[in-house]
Amino acid sequence: MLSWHGYGRFVRVAVRASRTLSAVTVVAVALAAVAPLGAVAAIGAVVGEIPELLKEGFTSPAGTRAMWWAVAAGGFFLLQWSAGSFQSAAASALGERIDAVLQRDLMAAAMRPDGIAHLEDPRTLDLLTVGRDTFRAGARRPGRLATTLSGLLAGRVVLVGSCLIVAGFHPLLGAALLVAALWTAYEDKVVSRIEANHHNSGTEAARRTEYYYELGVTPPAAKEIRVFGLSRFLLDRFAASWRQSMDSVLAPSARRPLVAAVILGAVVLLGIGWIAREAVAGRIGAGPAAVYAQALMVSLGGMRQASWTGLQTELALATLNRYHEAVTSVTDAATTARKGEVSADGLPRKEIRFERVAFSYPGGTANAVHDLDLVIPAGRSLAIVGANGAGKTTLIKLLSRMYEPTAGRLTVDDVDLSELDLAGWRRRLAAVFQDSTRFAVPARTSVGFGRVDAAADHAGIEAVAASAGVADAIAGLPGGWDTPLSSEYAGGADLSGGEWQKVGLARALFAIHHGASVLILDEPAAHLDARAEAHLYERFLDLTKGVTTIVISHRFSTVRQADSIAVLDAGRVVEQGSHDELLARDGAYAEMFRLQASRFSGADEPHHTEVTQS
Repeated sequence: MLSWHGYGRFVRVAVRASRTLSAVTVVAVALAAVAPLGAVAAIGAVVGEIPELLKEGFTSPAGTRAMWWAVAAGGFFLLQWSAGSFQSAAASALGERIDAVLQRDLMAAAMRPDGIAHLEDPRTLDLLTVGRDTFRAGARRPGRLATTLSGLLAGRVVLVGSCLIVAGFHPLLGAALLVAALWTAYEDKVVSRIEANHHNSGTEAARRTEYYYELGVTPPAAKEIRVFGLSRFLLDRFAASWRQSMDSVLAPSARRPLVAAVILGAVVLLGIGWIAREAVAGRIGAGPAAVYAQALMVSLGGMRQASWTGLQTELALATLNRYHEAVTSVTDAATTARKGEVSADGLPRKEIRFERVAFSYPGGTANAVHDLDLVIPAGRSLAIVGANGAGKTTLIKLLSRMYEPTAGRLTVDDVDLSELDLAGWRRRLAAVFQDSTRFAVPARTSVGFGRVDAAADHAGIEAVAASAGVADAIAGLPGGWDTPLSSEYAGGADLSGGEWQKVGLARALFAIHHGASVLILDEPAAHLDARAEAHLYERFLDLTKGVTTIVISHRFSTVRQADSIAVLDAGRVVEQGSHDELLARDGAYAEMFRLQASRFSGADEPHHTEVTQS
């Protein structure tokens, strides 16, 4: 059932990729399959003319007919070669287009949901990873089906045609050849599916084998493997799990396919012997005997061609099925998001408010935030502090509607956030994250991503880069603003960690320059020392005065610059006020502040003397 569904999906995407190449491939397959059968008939006709030709000479009518049949045979061989080459080229070109269409569809499906829950769901993420990696693996690419299926189809046509020719000698022999060939094809398909399942890590042992391999050859575990001397352990476990995984592949393929192949070979040999006996007895002529004998041999060629493409076909079909599951899973996630219609233009004018908001991640057992009440005044800066897991990043995800609250509500100027036009609301946001993406695109494009529809504002892009302190670094690149920000591309160059952060800041400034009114700073300078981070935030807050700013940082020398500070603990706001007010309250904030300050010298932590006095 999987194969037929897979074939149907493939045909639909092939037509969508290129109707012309699909039609050309089908025609080429037909010609490549019919040509060898035509050659069989032509050669048989030549052989049939030989007795008369030997009696009457080459100038006789028999000689003329033999010559033309020989020319026809040569033409069929030429057609077989050229059609095969044309089939291969057309199928390869079609396969590339199919892969491009499927990759684009996968990208579109992954980006279609308004939130990111599907990208953090293990099952969907696994499917997306399979779909993504598929296009890097030659034998498993769905586009390979254009080549393997064309070969498989040509082989089947040759087989059926050969059986029909042999049936002309005797129906019983034609039927026996067809049954033996179909049984052999079935056993080949069973083995191919088992091997495809193995190659796609469909068994636990295969997945474990791949895990040990990844541990041994990738950087994350390299240091610990060497320190703890785990090399021999990993090699032994890899070998043992590989043997275990191969047991499921080799065991069923050791007997029945071999028996089927032996029986097919026996049918062919017995058939040739039968035909030879009939020819020697004079019951059939030399020409028909040559045709029947060749048809038997050609049937083996068709089976060999079909068998050779069987594994590749099953690999690609299995991958296409997994790909379909990934797209379906993501598409289902996209249909659940609520689409607001209220315009977000000009918001927020008054405040952003969390009202008893609760949220738990899918599959989680505890709330990431619970009974969260928080007011963020428009045009002011709010810092959020708390231990890891307190809910700081979750709050940002809810504010940007990457997730929807499971309880309570989030409002902007008294309008429920879910009722706002989502695209319009996100145009009001500018964000710099700790793990900001390092886009491998020209520098001008990377900064311009802050507002794509305003990317032609080159003067604005250069101005915000100057404000963020990265303009000189970009100007010094080999191609200036047109330099791809990756050394993996011709003419490209990489940036330092600090310069990448400033590019992210420039991107956020560009968004604000073109209308964004809410700025999110989620520890974008965490790797800087405390003094450098404090100076960076001080400058950035000065550049964005009047913008509603939310700052997340573990460093109190930074957060003290905000107009207000909210302390999160176990997903709830337990304290809120200015730096001085919270110190005077001598609660959780004051305790965390003194604890952190005690770890720094005066040279590292700004305002350290004030901390000790508090």
